[in-house]
Amino acid sequence: MEVKAKMTHLERWKAAMARRSYDRLPRFYLGTGEFTKSLTDQLGMGLDEVLYGKFDIDYRFQGSGMEGKSWEPEYIGPEPKKYDDGSFENMWGSRQRLMYYRNGGGSYTETIGYPLADAETVAEVDRHPWPKAEWFDYESVLPGIKAYPDYPFMVGYLAIGWFSWEVRGMENVLTDFSLNPKVGEAIIRNIADFGYEYFTRLLETVKPYIGKNVVAIHIADDWGMQEGLLASPEVFRNFYAAQYRRFTDLAHSYGLKVEFHSCGAARALYREFAELGVDIMNPVQTSAKGMVPHEIKAEFGKDLCFSGGIDVQQVLPRSTVQQVKDEVKYVLDSLGAGGGFIPGPAHNIQFGTPPENAIAMYEAMDEYYGC
Repeated sequence: MEVKAKMTHLERWKAAMARRSYDRLPRFYLGTGEFTKSLTDQLGMGLDEVLYGKFDIDYRFQGSGMEGKSWEPEYIGPEPKKYDDGSFENMWGSRQRLMYYRNGGGSYTETIGYPLADAETVAEVDRHPWPKAEWFDYESVLPGIKAYPDYPFMVGYLAIGWFSWEVRGMENVLTDFSLNPKVGEAIIRNIADFGYEYFTRLLETVKPYIGKNVVAIHIADDWGMQEGLLASPEVFRNFYAAQYRRFTDLAHSYGLKVEFHSCGAARALYREFAELGVDIMNPVQTSAKGMVPHEIKAEFGKDLCFSGGIDVQQVLPRSTVQQVKDEVKYVLDSLGAGGGFIPGPAHNIQFGTPPENAIAMYEAMDEYYGC
C-alpha cells in the first residue's frame, strides 16, 4: 500500500476505514483510571502530553463513561439514590457498589441489587421507572467537537444486553429466553426504546459536524466468554438482532459508521454483525478462543473493520517489552493489512499492568511506520 505524507488524525481515520492509502493506521487509548495514573506518574507528564504528544493518539479521550474514546453526553437527570453502606443506584434503578480486585486496587462498579429480579409479567416490566432521554445534556459534547476539528469523534454509548443484566440479573436474563421470553423481550424493548431516543437526540445535536469530524456511534454487548459465546446465535437473532438493526439504520441514515464492542470469543457472530450493518468490531480480544487476528482478517476483512487487538489479559500485563513489540507487529501485519483497522488495547489496560509495556505498544506502532 502506498504510504502518504503525514495526515491529520481525521484524514488518517477516514482513509484507514475506507481502506485507502494512509501515513499510518489511526490509534486509540483506553485504560482504567488507576492504570492511567500509574502511566502518567511513570512518564512524569500530564495526560494530554502523554496521549497527544508522546503517543499521538487519534481519538480525543473523554475519559468518562463506559467507553472513554466515545463521547457521551453529560447526565443531568435525577440524583441517584445513595445508601449508608456506600452503595448507590444508577439511572436504571440498579443498586451498585465499588469493589476492588487487586490488593486494594483494581476498582470496578458491580451491581448488587436488581430492581426487576422478581418480575413475572410484561406489565411489571413496563411499570419500571425507565430512564428518559431528556436526562442528558446533548450539547455537552459540542465544545470538544468544536475544539478539535482535525480529530475523529465517535459519540454515544448503549449496551442493551448489559443494561438488561443490570436491571434483571444475568441468570434471570439468560433463563428468560427459554422460560419467560415475553419478559425478556419487554426488558430489551424498553432499553432499546430509550436508547433510540437518546441517539436520535444526540445525532440531531451533532448533525452540523457529521460529514466533518463526527464519524461514528458506539454500541456494545459482550457476546463472548473466554471459550465461546455467552448465549446461542438463536438468542442473538430472536431477541437482539432487530434492535441492533434499528441503531445501525439510524446511524447510517446520518452518514455515520457503527462500532460495536463485544469482548470474548465473539467470532461466531461476526458475520451476523456485518449483515446487521455493523461497520467496526471492537475490541478483538485475541486471548479468547478462536480470536486469531490473521484468520479474522481473512474471513471478515472485506466486510468489517476492526478496533483494538492488543491483548490486555496476557500480553500487556505479563510480557516483556520486546514480546509486546513483537505482538504489536504481528497484529499490524494481520488485522492492519490493507487498512480497516484502528490498533489499541483490547479493552481498558488494567491496574497492575507495567506502564513500560503500554509505552512499548505505542513505540512499536511508531517503529512499524517509521514515525
